[in-house]
Amino acid sequence: MSIARPLQEWAQRNGLFFALVILIVFFWITSERFMTSANVAVILQQVSVDGLIAIPGAMLVLSGYVDLSVGSLAVLSAVIFGEAMQAGLGLAPSVILGLAAGTGWGAFNGYLIAYLGFSPIIVTLGGLAGARGLSQLITHGFTVFGFGPLFAELGNGTLLSVPVPVWIYAIAFIIGAHVWYQTPYGRHMAAIGGAREAARSLGIKTRVIPFWLYVASGFASAIGGLIVTSELDGASVSLGLGMELDVLTGILLGGVAFTGGRGSLFGVLFGTIFIGALSNGLIQINVSPYFQQVAVGMALVFAAGLDVLYQRLDRIRFTEEEPPAAVATAEASEQAEETA
Repeated sequence: MSIARPLQEWAQRNGLFFALVILIVFFWITSERFMTSANVAVILQQVSVDGLIAIPGAMLVLSGYVDLSVGSLAVLSAVIFGEAMQAGLGLAPSVILGLAAGTGWGAFNGYLIAYLGFSPIIVTLGGLAGARGLSQLITHGFTVFGFGPLFAELGNGTLLSVPVPVWIYAIAFIIGAHVWYQTPYGRHMAAIGGAREAARSLGIKTRVIPFWLYVASGFASAIGGLIVTSELDGASVSLGLGMELDVLTGILLGGVAFTGGRGSLFGVLFGTIFIGALSNGLIQINVSPYFQQVAVGMALVFAAGLDVLYQRLDRIRFTEEEPPAAVATAEASEQAEETA
């Protein structure tokens, strides 16, 4: 039996993991500070926000959709929170308003796309520009800061020596993995992304599921915005710039097909960590910060190349040769038909 199919599946499942190991070993050798406990904690904290937002983002891509507005929703939620705090509403109501802003915009995206059939790219690009523009309109470009020590714990606190944002990401990942692998919704999302009409004919909720995924994406973006606001102790309109690119790169690098229908949440985990380790490692070896964006862009192109490669590999059919007896029987049948 040919071993090509097992090798193909092994490469698709584990290739990124080994690429991550090679990357870590390279930076470990070239920088003494890279594998210190303090720097590892920094890397995990840096990727926790992008990783958190990438969980519903990966589910959307698996379902054949995309959300390009996550960075702008993060800044809008942060700005709404900051303005509420400045108005004296208190910490809890301000947090609720911030979360409601991102979640509400996500629901708006989901309604337009899932129920009215608008283009996901156009709607979320509109959200990318509109939410950030609204944030600038609200703040007039000024940064609100000084939210107190309790809120600072969200982004800068630790629990059992692990940063709080990492705990939030870990909890979200466990919930996402349960939905992805242990519930019918994981299979339904893949079915919607692979063949939407066929999924609808089977009774799968092809509108309800994407709608709630956009709601979850907006909610995750809002949490991410509040975490970054806590880390900086300021709600700035410059928050979340480039977040869409980092999140989408982690998703595609993790092996989720941009056309939908195929992917792994663990692959997204490795892809997100890969981007974070790459950016941090380049800083450790004193590479220009301008080249970091070039490296992320190259990683995105590489992810697109992997997606094309996997699609071509999936079309390859590995068949065993027919046994001699079967060939002889077929030839005998053909001879009998010719004689008749």
